[in-house]
Amino acid sequence: MKRALTLAVALVGAAAMGSQALAAGTVSGYGSVKLQWNVAVALNAVIHTNYTSAFAYGGATAAVGSNGSGSCTAAPAQTADLNIAFGTITPSFSGTQGCDYQNAVGVSVQTNDTAGFSVYQYLDTAMPTGTNLCAFPNNASKTFPITPGATITTSQWTTAPTAYGGSCAAGGAAITNAGTIVNAGGGAATYATAPATGEYATSTAGTGQQFLSYTTAAGTAVLGGEDLQLNIASSAASGNNITNIMTLQFVAN
Repeated sequence: MKRALTLAVALVGAAAMGSQALAAGTVSGYGSVKLQWNVAVALNAVIHTNYTSAFAYGGATAAVGSNGSGSCTAAPAQTADLNIAFGTITPSFSGTQGCDYQNAVGVSVQTNDTAGFSVYQYLDTAMPTGTNLCAFPNNASKTFPITPGATITTSQWTTAPTAYGGSCAAGGAAITNAGTIVNAGGGAATYATAPATGEYATSTAGTGQQFLSYTTAAGTAVLGGEDLQLNIASSAASGNNITNIMTLQFVAN
């Protein structure tokens, strides 16, 4: 009897242990793994000159408005996108002659930067004596900086702005030299026709006249455009194929 009793107790103990093991198997547990990463700022920009309402290069013929007692070439031949040809300008001895190139520069920008972006513009070298360049915004308010939108707005200046008289006409902004030459003699792949002296860039981001301003991410491209008015005073020397380079600088905020 003692042996049988001992055996029975052992069996009961084994059954109890089996029950406990089964219960423990139904308890869930978990652990966590931290995932961490950075997303770099990406920016894609496109520039067209003599742009159309469909945001494309407008081809060989451009519209140029005239203000002053001199004259502007009505439809100068454009050589290629990223080139602006004002044609021959006849100055006036009674004041400055302004030639407003309509739909001169259109820009498209797309970026994932949640702070948005700005676009600045400047001349790589100073204008010749008696010559000035003014930009005029093509937006409803006719003010800079432009807040770009889903579609591009064509010229808002049905009458050419008053020619430069020490400052640009209302709504306009002077484009001046703010560049520092780099890569002298190396040319510039970003220009349709590379300047002979090399590429230019500002030494500090955000130098020059502010063209566009956007304060949030642009998941789809946003667009803005402007006219450019070349102003020729009677003091400007004559010459052929006078050239300057205007640089657009895209800055993520």
